[in-house]
Amino acid sequence: MHTFKVIILSFFKLCRFHLKPQDLPVSTVLLSLTLLFYTFTSVVLSLAHVSLPQAMLSSLVETLLLVALVSSLLFITHHFGRIIQTLTALAGADSVLGILSGPPMFWLHSASLNHSDMTIPLLLLLALIIWSLVVYAHILRHALEVSLFTSFVLSLMIFILMTDALTLLFPSAS
Repeated sequence: MHTFKVIILSFFKLCRFHLKPQDLPVSTVLLSLTLLFYTFTSVVLSLAHVSLPQAMLSSLVETLLLVALVSSLLFITHHFGRIIQTLTALAGADSVLGILSGPPMFWLHSASLNHSDMTIPLLLLLALIIWSLVVYAHILRHALEVSLFTSFVLSLMIFILMTDALTLLFPSAS
């Protein structure tokens, strides 16, 4: 149980910029578990908008897109040896932020059903999206050895590509 706690705390430290992706162990088991949890978190968050089968399918596609985009980026920049730690860091940090975005997301869904004020949950979600982009930039900056600005632009491009692809493939989920 101690190791599990250390790993969870490591992802929280990543989200607070206290760790770098290279501080995580190179472990395909940890990568697999982290990607599985990333997918599970995405399924739970998607349930606010779509049915379980569609949430599962869109979450699986989202995970595959993350792996494909980041792997391609690392391959193109000749940093493919960092793929395991980078994907572990991204999926783990995004899982933490996904858990944090659950309450405002379901609050927003409830507010829209009740025709209530949605300002606060929308602002909270916007803050979490920005935080997520900065965390992605932090991780990519170290993985690719580029400036924070370049890594932020790359994070934004990944976010836009994934969002557009998921919207195109699953229009009812948007």
